[in-house]
Amino acid sequence: MKTQTKAKAQSKTQYVAITTDVQEVNQQVEKAYTLMVDAAKELLKRFDVAKFRTYALMDHTKNEQNTNLVKEFICYHWNITLSMSPKDAKMYIFIDLGEEALQKFGSTLTNNLLRECYQLTQSNDNTGGIEYSLRVNYTPAEQLHNFYYRRVVEGETGYVSIATVEKEAA
Repeated sequence: MKTQTKAKAQSKTQYVAITTDVQEVNQQVEKAYTLMVDAAKELLKRFDVAKFRTYALMDHTKNEQNTNLVKEFICYHWNITLSMSPKDAKMYIFIDLGEEALQKFGSTLTNNLLRECYQLTQSNDNTGGIEYSLRVNYTPAEQLHNFYYRRVVEGETGYVSIATVEKEAA
């Protein structure tokens, strides 16, 4: 009996009416996500090894299997995901920090990214703004790297593109 109730409750939350206010806030969150990805790509330019400059972009709106994910950026160092909550139709940005990248390269690289991300979501007018949307997670190395390498090895698809940023001139 409880299982049926849960199933009904879940099916109700899949179709949430999106108000104009939520749409406007979601546009701000998506813009912040795009700027975070741009900042992440810029930070990758400092590496000599192509493996550390390679990333995959996923447009989950083109993949029918993912209903809550919108866009995703993954590289050796981080995974930045834009998703939509099925409960309230609000967008969220999840940043998964990789353990190995922190151990291998120190915290400066990750701190630079996080500083940019917090600045992009910060409310400058003492309102809630989109500060709610940023979620930072610590991910064990094997989890992040397995996902990263799988995306790169599987190659490009209808919703996955792979690129390598050019090394920054010395």
